[in-house]
Amino acid sequence: MDPAVVDTLLFLAAGILAAVVVHFIFVFLKKQAEKTETMMDDLVVHSLGTPLTILAFFIPFFFAIHHLIVLYPQYQWIAEANILLSAYVVVGTWIVSTFVDDFLRIYGTALAESTETDLDDRIVEILQKIGKYFIWFVGILYILTLYNINITPLIAGAGIVGIAIALAAQDLFSNFFGGAVIITDQPFKVGDRVLINDVLGDVTHIGPRSTRILTLDKDVVSMPNTKIATSVVHNYSLPNPQVRIQIPVTVSNAEEIPRIKRVLGEICDEAVKSRPDLFVHDPSPSVYLMKMDKSTMTFHITVYAAGFMYGTIIQDYMNVRVIERFRKEEILFS
Repeated sequence: MDPAVVDTLLFLAAGILAAVVVHFIFVFLKKQAEKTETMMDDLVVHSLGTPLTILAFFIPFFFAIHHLIVLYPQYQWIAEANILLSAYVVVGTWIVSTFVDDFLRIYGTALAESTETDLDDRIVEILQKIGKYFIWFVGILYILTLYNINITPLIAGAGIVGIAIALAAQDLFSNFFGGAVIITDQPFKVGDRVLINDVLGDVTHIGPRSTRILTLDKDVVSMPNTKIATSVVHNYSLPNPQVRIQIPVTVSNAEEIPRIKRVLGEICDEAVKSRPDLFVHDPSPSVYLMKMDKSTMTFHITVYAAGFMYGTIIQDYMNVRVIERFRKEEILFS
C-alpha cells in the first residue's frame, strides 16, 4: 500500500479518535457544570462542545487530505492553508454565535420573565436573531478576505439595505424602541391606572407597537408607544394604589362649626372601621372648612381609598352616611 494512503488512514483514525475523546470530555464537563449554581459555565461548555468536537476531527482530516493529494496533484488547491484557516474561522464564528445566542436566551429570558409584559420577551428574541446573523455575517466577510475577494461592495450594500429598511419601517422602529423605553423606565405596568393625554384607564397590554388602555367607559384605546414615551404619564398606582378622595359637604352658616366637624369626623371614623376593604387607616381621614360665604359653609371630607377602583363606591358610601346622619342630627344642608 502506498505510504501516502497509509498516512491518510492514520490521520483519519486519529481524527475519529480525537473527536470521540473531545466529545466525552465535554460530556463530563457538562455534568460538572450542571452541579454549579451559575449558568456561565454551562454556556461555555455548550458553546465549545460541538464546534471543538468537529474541529478535532477536521484538523487530522485536513492533513489526511494533504497527504493523499500527493497521489492526485490536480486537487492540490484543496490542501491550501486558507482552507484550514477558513475552517478555524467557521468554528470560531460558530462558538461565538452559539455563546451569544445561549447567553441572550438564558439570561434575557430570565430577565423578561420577571416582568408582566411580553414586549421584553420579543425584544430578547429579536436580539438573538440579530446577534446570530451579525456574527455570521462578520465571519463570512473575513473568510472572503482570505481569498482576496473585495468585500467593500458587500458592506456598502448591507449599509444601503439597512438604511432602506430603517426608512421604510421608521414608525415601526420608533414604536418598538418606545416600548423598550417603557420596559426599562417602567412608568407603568400592566394593571396600573394611568392618565396619558386625557386618556384615563387601566393598562391591559404593552406590545411592541402600542399600549392598550381600558378606559373607565370600558373602551379600549391603543396608543403608539412612541407617543407615550414623549408624553406626561400620571400613574395612579404608584407609589401605591391608595387614592385621596375629597367629598364636599355644604351646610348653613347658622350651624356650629365644632359640631359639624365632630359629626363628620365620627362618620369618617365609623366608615374606616366598618369598611376596611374600601378605606385605609393611614393616612387617617380629615375634615376641613374650605369655603364660606354669607349663608353657607363648605366642609371637605378627605378619606383615602384602598385602591383606585373604589373611588365611585366610596363617594356614594360617604354621601349616604352623611345624609343619614345629618337627618338624625337635624342638620340642614344648604
